[in-house]
Amino acid sequence: MSLSNYRLLAAALREEKPMFKQVALSAILGITFTATVNGQINRSFTSEWIEGREATKAIARFGDLSPEVIRKRLIQMRQPAYLPGPMLEKKIIESQYLPIADGKRIDRLKASLQPVLDYHERSRMPVYVLRSEKPKAYLVESAVLIITTRIMMIASDEEIRGIVAHELAHEYVREERSRAQEAKNGELMREYELFCDAVAAFTLKEIGDDPASYRRILERLTHIGITMGSATRHESDTHPSLYARKKLNKFLSRRFD
Repeated sequence: MSLSNYRLLAAALREEKPMFKQVALSAILGITFTATVNGQINRSFTSEWIEGREATKAIARFGDLSPEVIRKRLIQMRQPAYLPGPMLEKKIIESQYLPIADGKRIDRLKASLQPVLDYHERSRMPVYVLRSEKPKAYLVESAVLIITTRIMMIASDEEIRGIVAHELAHEYVREERSRAQEAKNGELMREYELFCDAVAAFTLKEIGDDPASYRRILERLTHIGITMGSATRHESDTHPSLYARKKLNKFLSRRFD
């Protein structure tokens, strides 16, 4: 980018009008313009602009990127924790049709996740490790956290903390996300996913981890999904591209440094 363009961006960021700030921020994120390598355009302008807009709207939900503002905003958005009773907890686990894993490695992983659970005020959330070849971490009924043995094999504890932070972030936009799913609003769903990515990066920074570790596990999971043929058209409609997610994480990693 030329010096004159940098000056234009700086001027735009000083503007009070949100539209100008949005365009400037999208440009800074580096995901709104086409990239040319060896004379070939490797991404279309349309998809770049859509992803830039979604990323900008996602982080605009914080209001500001200063740590104090983000902390306050997350507190405002936080939903009350729900603790299932023993019977419901048992039914939730049985509904997964997967055997429970245990052992010292499992106990250590659970202990390593506690800082993330504490940060999002889910300290007492039940955590189960289930035996599965699918690398996943997810919430069931907003009440139980499931980790699979496969993801333990391919990710470090730090990377798993990033994934768990992303999953817990879904709770901040639970109702909005549900409405977007019902309306089949793919753009809004992708925006929510980017918001959760941002929460994951911020959480890692707050608990003393490297926000970039989340980017690394995203790359690995995407590669595994492609290799196993498990990536679906539905996921591409509801989830941002790896390119957009990596760009956002790189921007936030620098911003939170």
